Amino acid sequence: NGATLTLSSSQVLEPMGASLPTSVASAPSAPLPGSSAPSSSAGHGLPAGLPPGVKLEDFEVEGVLFVEKAVLACPLPGKAWIELGRWNPISLLFLVPAWSYHVSGPADHWWFVARSANHMYYYAAQFCSDNGKNHISGHAFLGMWAAVSTGLQYPEASWWYAREWAPCSEARSKADLDRYPYSWVDNNCQHFAVHLYEGDRSCIS
Repeated sequence: NGATLTLSSSQVLEPMGASLPTSVASAPSAPLPGSSAPSSSAGHGLPAGLPPGVKLEDFEVEGVLFVEKAVLACPLPGKAWIELGRWNPISLLFLVPAWSYHVSGPADHWWFVARSANHMYYYAAQFCSDNGKNHISGHAFLGMWAAVSTGLQYPEASWWYAREWAPCSEARSKADLDRYPYSWVDNNCQHFAVHLYEGDRSCIS
């Protein structure tokens, strides 16, 4: 039931619940942070005054290979209320918290990222909802903060690593990553990100 997905860089990016603009602003000559964000970046948002980066067209990354991968996460808007709803007396009676965490995970948004060997080019893919319809979006960016900001669900959201940087099973182009099959019916952003990071051999990045 895996479908082959072909994404284009012109596809509008609207993560679930995102209030950020869909376009990423062009960055002036600010230094690129690359991998400078430590693994203890939990609770950190985008640094003040640092532009989010540049979204690249497909032709601009034709010769770029992505060699490392990670999964980023940030809280969904209203996370506290979502979590509280899982633990009300009626939910507890039917063991809802246990199976809801197994099926849906915590109330966080996850997205898959990959980067080039020089830590300059980044690829981000995420499971999105657009006007009630689910789809998958994949884009290439110049700079780490563009890959971070594309998945944030609201401007002041913190973010962290759900999966740390690790080598890809082999170097891949954006076109390769765009074509990965994924059965997205009845799944969510967390399933999608983890599927790309540690899925079976035919789908793993």
